[in-house]
Parts: sequence; structure tokens; C-alpha cells
Amino acid sequence: MNAERWREVAAPWLTGMARFLDRLGIHPHVLTVLGFLFSMGAGLLTGLDLRGGAALLWMLGGLCDALDGALARLSGKASPSGAFLDSTLDRYSDAAILLGLGAAWQRAGAAWGGWIAGVALLGALMVSYTRARGEGLGISLREGLFTRLERFLLILVALLTGWYGPLLILFAVLAHLTALQRAWQALRMLSLPEPRQP
Repeated sequence: MNAERWREVAAPWLTGMARFLDRLGIHPHVLTVLGFLFSMGAGLLTGLDLRGGAALLWMLGGLCDALDGALARLSGKASPSGAFLDSTLDRYSDAAILLGLGAAWQRAGAAWGGWIAGVALLGALMVSYTRARGEGLGISLREGLFTRLERFLLILVALLTGWYGPLLILFAVLAHLTALQRAWQALRMLSLPEPRQP
């Protein structure tokens, strides 16, 4: 099941929760910042090898990340500033959890765990950058081998199992392959001849 199919399945649940939050008067920005704080906490606990607490905070952060957009659309408060805040804090969240995984792996005896975490983080940033740059040039690059949902789930598996090394390496490989996939797709789309004006 791809990310788009997951979104379709989750949409009714997210809409129901978003409707409840809207009745409480919760602003989408609150969820965005709360999700960021949960993710930062997950990164800190991961670095300390407190996997249970890290996994719980990571799941709560993911829920907030999914809900803020649904709430913004439902309440009519979707805005460019909200989208910018969400994207910016998502990058900090990615950094926190990946560096936390690298630190935990180093604590387990892998001297180069931090380096692998850095490579994984660079891959995650490039996946997001290629999409953002493509959108700035008028093309959509939402799909790919390793989208945000798959990245979230792989990190969750790493937290639940403690298999930091293999899953961090897999994350790094898949993230860079996705960035290259999107870059190749963008180059192909941008090199198409523009339609002639009648």
C-alpha cells in the first residue's frame, strides 16, 4: 500500500479528530509546534537509548504532523505561513531523530554511527529539497520510493526494535535513491519542449 492509499484510509479518522480539535478552538499552529516538540523529545530520548519513551513521543509527533494539515483545511486556516512553519519544523524533527539514532548506535559501540546518521540526514534533507525546488519551478514531485510516511515508519521500527545500525543504513540508502529519483524525474519534466502557442 503506497503513501497515497494510506492517506485515503486515514483521512476519515483524521477528519474526525480535526473536527473535534476545531470545536475546542485549537489552532493548527499549536499542533505543528507540539509535534515538533514531541519529535525533539524523541530524538533526545533516542540518544539516551530510552527506546520506549522515544517511540511514544515519535508516534505522538507523527499524529500531530498528520493532524495539523487536516485541521488547517477543515477550519479554513490553511495558509502559506502555516505550510512554511510545518516544513521548517519537519526538517528540525528529522535532524533530531536521526542524530539521536546515530548517538544511540555510537553508545552501542559503533564508532561511525554518527557519520551514518549524518549521511541519512543529508538524504532526508535532499528528498525534501528536490520536492520544494521542483514545486518552485512549477512541477510536482510528491511521489517517490521513500516518502515521509515510509521514513516515519522505518524510524518507528528502529525505535521499537533497537536495530539502529541496519535500519539507519537502509534509511540512508533509500533516502538518497529517492532524492536521485526525484531529481531525474524533475530533469526529464523540465527538459520537455514547451507547447507552441497557437
